[in-house]
Amino acid sequence: MIGNDRKTAAHLAPRSSKRKQSKKRAAPAAVAAVVIALFAALAGTGAVVVNASDAVFPNVYVGDVALGGLSETEAEKALRAGGYEAAAGGARAEVKLPNGGIISVTAEEAGLIPDAAEAAGRAYDYGRSGNIFAAGYAYAAGYLGVKTNLGISDLGTLDEDAVRRRVAEAVREFNLALGDGSFSVLQDRIEIIKGSGKTLADADAVYELVVETLYKAVEGKTSEGAEYTLPRETGGGVDLASIFNSVKAAPVSARYDTATKTIVEGARGVSFDMDAARDAVELAATGETVKIPLIVTEPEITGDMLRETLFRDVLAEQKTYIDGSSNRLTNITLASEAINGAVINPGDEFSFNGTVGERTAAKGYKSAGAYSGGRTVQEIGGGICQVSSTIYDCVLHADLKVTDRRNHQFIVTYLPIGNDATVNWGTTDFKFKNSTDYPLRIDATVDGRYLTVKIFGTKLRGGYITTESETISSKDFKTIEIEDESIEPGTTKLDTAGHYGCVVDTYKYRYDENGTLLEKEYVSRSTYNAQDKIILVPVGTLEAIETETPQISASPEQIDPESGDGVTEPTPNPYAPPDYSVPPAETDAPPEPTPEPVPSYTPPEPEASAGQTPPPATPEPEVPINGEI
Repeated sequence: MIGNDRKTAAHLAPRSSKRKQSKKRAAPAAVAAVVIALFAALAGTGAVVVNASDAVFPNVYVGDVALGGLSETEAEKALRAGGYEAAAGGARAEVKLPNGGIISVTAEEAGLIPDAAEAAGRAYDYGRSGNIFAAGYAYAAGYLGVKTNLGISDLGTLDEDAVRRRVAEAVREFNLALGDGSFSVLQDRIEIIKGSGKTLADADAVYELVVETLYKAVEGKTSEGAEYTLPRETGGGVDLASIFNSVKAAPVSARYDTATKTIVEGARGVSFDMDAARDAVELAATGETVKIPLIVTEPEITGDMLRETLFRDVLAEQKTYIDGSSNRLTNITLASEAINGAVINPGDEFSFNGTVGERTAAKGYKSAGAYSGGRTVQEIGGGICQVSSTIYDCVLHADLKVTDRRNHQFIVTYLPIGNDATVNWGTTDFKFKNSTDYPLRIDATVDGRYLTVKIFGTKLRGGYITTESETISSKDFKTIEIEDESIEPGTTKLDTAGHYGCVVDTYKYRYDENGTLLEKEYVSRSTYNAQDKIILVPVGTLEAIETETPQISASPEQIDPESGDGVTEPTPNPYAPPDYSVPPAETDAPPEPTPEPVPSYTPPEPEASAGQTPPPATPEPEVPINGEI
């Protein structure tokens, strides 16, 4: 029995050992299966979570900023707080040339400013681009600690022209500094010694190196350096492409620097005929000097031209009378002083509010009449619309491009109807562009009770412009009496002057220097509300009028010959359009044709050239426009 037991034990031992080895081999597979199952379960759970989540997946970074678990808005705030835009925006590339010169370009100069909002959107979109199960796996991976760094790639558009200009200037100086006689640039030509064996820096290759280095700098939010190495010498060949890139330059017109009030000189454009130069070099013997003519392009406007013509001509001038209180006069004077001498370069835009700034008591502005809510009220800065309107009238006559203008709510009396421009700080501005080829200057001065505005520029051709407004419709004002405790018995006080309302279309008429009309151009439509005349009367006056009907006796010339009734003549309105229904007085001269009254508005046929904007077909709605009249 003992023997049998030992035999049995001996036989059983190896089999037991095999089972243990099998279990050892099965353990990793089992663990892997469990991990896969667990990950699958997490992925499935992640898919469910992703469906209901509006947050960035776990462990997602942009640069060194953790965004996992944040909403897109929170992620954007976190990126800005972490200096995502500012730090990367200050990144710099510095490329060293063989002579020790350095080309330095910042990310901001190159337009590569990281955008936190776009980066936050990219972080939120990570993992969500595939199906729901792929999103679940991406979510699960982050949940289990897998870190995903999306890097800095939300950059503005590279300003290639700015970087190329910087590189071309540095490379040109470098190549000219070689000074071994390989080539030289003279006033009207380039002289190349064939076979000099000197290789030049390639502007295109340097540009590529600067851009590559700059992107690295932005990614690391730091300064990155690189060295440019000249290509190997070719044993006497002439690299015409490099020479061309070194000397070529586009013409730059002279300009007026508004900050320093000085003229910045222009620059000539330079290039040469590549094909002709290549033929000349091939025909030349080794060591021979090849002369390549330069193609020089003068700038459209040189410094001398600008000096001779700068602010030479008065393009338009207008003088308006300043009515009203001394406060109104003060406000107009302050606004004029803020504008006087303002210079607008070609293509730039003038903003009245941007130039004058906010009208405050601290700046010396006082309370004066202004339009607000359909009535004339006292407001700090009231009256300065006379300055903006006078400038607008000059802009029309100078034929400049108006970009932002609105008329007043009510008619103003210091300019023709339709030639005004209201302004109000924070809501309404007046703007125009310098649409000429030369700088403009606005002179605005106050002398006594007169405001004078002049626009100086450079007039290249003769002729002049007039303006005219055509009345489309009109509406008379009413006279209203209001009782007021401050009015003494037997007296009255004018509270608000009445103005009739109207809708007008304004046109510009262009004439040549001989006075021949060239074209009629539609400018704008202006809608003015009627403003009732308000008279303050003593308390009890209106009640007495209601109980008593005064009898008015008519003079003989006011008696209707047919009925015998008295006729009361209405007070004439000085602003009303002419009444074409009254027949002209009889004279010996042949009568002039009487214009026909227009029962309803029909848009006029513009005589301007094709492409002009036609006037609107219907009057604009009467919308109250606040303004500092």
